[in-house]
Amino acid sequence: MRLRPLLFLLILFLARPLEARIYLDVYAIGFRRVVVAAPPFRGPQERFGTDFAELLNKDLELTGFFVTTPFSLMDRRMLEEPEEKEHIRFEDWSSLGIELLSKARFREEGQDVIVEAFLYDVTEGSLIFAKRYRTKKDLWRSIVHRLSDDIVLAVTGERGITNLKILFVAEEGSSKEVYLSDIDGYMIKKLTSFGSITLSPCLSPDGSLLAYTSYKKGRPGLYVMDLRKRSDVYEDTTEGIKVPHLFLSNRTLVYSGAVGRSSGIFTLDLERRITTRLVGGDGIYTSASFTRDGKKMVFVSDMHGSPQVFLKNLENGEIRRITFSGSYNTSPAISPKGGLIAFVSKLEGNLEICLTDEDGKYMKVLTDGGMNDSPQFSPCGRYVIYSGRKAGASKIHLSLANGEMRRVLKLTGRGESQPRFFIGKED
Repeated sequence: MRLRPLLFLLILFLARPLEARIYLDVYAIGFRRVVVAAPPFRGPQERFGTDFAELLNKDLELTGFFVTTPFSLMDRRMLEEPEEKEHIRFEDWSSLGIELLSKARFREEGQDVIVEAFLYDVTEGSLIFAKRYRTKKDLWRSIVHRLSDDIVLAVTGERGITNLKILFVAEEGSSKEVYLSDIDGYMIKKLTSFGSITLSPCLSPDGSLLAYTSYKKGRPGLYVMDLRKRSDVYEDTTEGIKVPHLFLSNRTLVYSGAVGRSSGIFTLDLERRITTRLVGGDGIYTSASFTRDGKKMVFVSDMHGSPQVFLKNLENGEIRRITFSGSYNTSPAISPKGGLIAFVSKLEGNLEICLTDEDGKYMKVLTDGGMNDSPQFSPCGRYVIYSGRKAGASKIHLSLANGEMRRVLKLTGRGESQPRFFIGKED
């Protein structure tokens, strides 16, 4: 394991920072996962009908960074010891090969639930963090997700993904509608109910606006809906097809549009109704994705004959071709931090999710057959989410960016596609 010091501010419980450590290099190939124990939280669990720690262990397993310890390996004394350091027999936990220990208790206060959580380095017998979380009782799952993300932050130096939302499209008979869900499939919310084909959804950073393409009025149109008012604040049903890609800010939308043989990628200022072309011409120009700093954009074009991935430096205007293998490469997504680009490539009759660098010199295939599409990076850049189908309905898949720990997310189970991560609002 690679170790280096990192300071964490301990909230509420400690007045001074504690030196913690990085336990993993998650970008390495074949990294060793950390063994963690998260015994049942102490508190009136019967009131909630579930075990908080069961959800925490599922969250930690989902990240791909941890091996969780079954409750059956913990004896009664280990399960009943208090959460404070002076009460913990670290040698007992260490004898089971456990490296990290998460202890927590919770209580109710009016309509709220309060969780006090402690994370320990078992090997050193030291406290990594102690934090207090508070939310409404019906949102208790969000506390556990936040605790899981904080454990990932303490161990890897970056926050986890279990408190993120997933925006996606799901089939409903002959129609397709837009949904928003917790990453574990709970708290699913239906955002559109048009009884039509609705595609390519994206949310503004504050979550108030939903951009989408829909056939709800017969012909394809680009729409922006105010989710608080449940009404469209922008509509473009003029000639051609327009597809939203992302919001650069709460008022600036990036979309692609095609009329006849020409197409382009544009920004739309929703307040001033001003459109600016970023790139375009005859043929295909679509599927824009940006780095977090907005300085680089990847997109698809057939300017050299077949659909390929290109990168444009928006500061100097330089455009470079990234993909050269194969005759069909599309749907690129650049990591928010830059460096890596996920895309779809047609290989031996399959549509595979692939990874390359900004120079196009490195290529890794993340999937193994089937029809895969719509890759997107997580905000931290360590995960790729995409839709995939080998038989039956399309499903949403998640993997680490190095291709390890692939899994299917359990959402609606009804032909899911076009997934995106959404950070959402803190509960």
